[in-house]
Amino acid sequence: MDPATVESPPPDAPPRSKRRVWRVIGSVVALVVGVVAVGGAFVRLPYVLIGPGGATRVERVVDIEGARTYNDDGSVLFLTVSVLDSPNAYTVLDGWLDDNTDVLTEDEFFGDRTPEEADEISQIAMSDSQVIATKVSLERLGYTVPIKEYVVGAVEKGSPADDELEVGDAITAIDGVSVATIPDLGTVIRLRAPGDPATLTFTRKGTEMTATLATRATPDGPNEGQAQVGIFSAPVFDFPVEVKIDTGDVGGPSAGLAFTLTILDELSPGDLTGGKKVAVTGTIELDSAVGPIGGVAQKAVAARRAGARLFLVPEAEAAEARRHAGGMKVAGVDDLDDALMTLQRAGGDPLPASPSVTSA
Repeated sequence: MDPATVESPPPDAPPRSKRRVWRVIGSVVALVVGVVAVGGAFVRLPYVLIGPGGATRVERVVDIEGARTYNDDGSVLFLTVSVLDSPNAYTVLDGWLDDNTDVLTEDEFFGDRTPEEADEISQIAMSDSQVIATKVSLERLGYTVPIKEYVVGAVEKGSPADDELEVGDAITAIDGVSVATIPDLGTVIRLRAPGDPATLTFTRKGTEMTATLATRATPDGPNEGQAQVGIFSAPVFDFPVEVKIDTGDVGGPSAGLAFTLTILDELSPGDLTGGKKVAVTGTIELDSAVGPIGGVAQKAVAARRAGARLFLVPEAEAAEARRHAGGMKVAGVDDLDDALMTLQRAGGDPLPASPSVTSA
């Protein structure tokens, strides 16, 4: 036989059996990589990602009836964050690599609450912020706004109030003192030491009832360690002007200051923002103090992307906001007076010193 026609591999070629082994190994590796890739896309992980959300002109969600309103060229923006729970592995990795995204464990984000409970509390906080903003604004404009009662919106399971109070109960007094004479129910409860009792008088379906509760220490949050009874309640006021705020499914209390400034701007002549687009975040308390919020870094990014010229934030969070603000100016404020003065220094009109109360 001619050696040139012999069907044998060249001397340096691996035997066929070895080539088959490598093909099998390659197929197995490809299969494993494919399974991992698919698993990474579909397997959900116990994390929550907090990213920049949106910016909304507050005047678009506020409707005022019963008083004269004024239009101006500027606008106040309230800000949101995006919240993604149970993300896949790729999304978590992207979050870790993104300076504008916070990656939290579910325990860090939800605590002892279920996602449904956390959402319910968030919606109650939004409703409360709207009510408080309306009261603070109207009183600043010269209106009298008395408290009628506090309505229970939620009761924490296992709390002192559990099995004693129900959603819808209207609290009218604490320790025999009418709620109409106190600045804030939660503040009065927090003045005592955890473990001290609090006697609440309330109305349930037309029947007056009383419950004495042993307070406990607040387990987490800004009031951690202070006394609480485990209820979320909203004050009911007798408002002389009707203010409706519709933010859809957005929750949380952090738009309180933005609501307050917008109501003041719409009910008074002049332009508090000086024609500028001003982003605002921060809670508003009944004493006009501006309280802390979450996600200030993400909100700074949202404000910057919306084209805001100025970003008002709680003073304690101003430094963090500046780190994510780019060229946008950030101003920290402690209370409503501080916010109004900051706007005035930025070119806004001052709020009238003695505003007139004018019906529509």
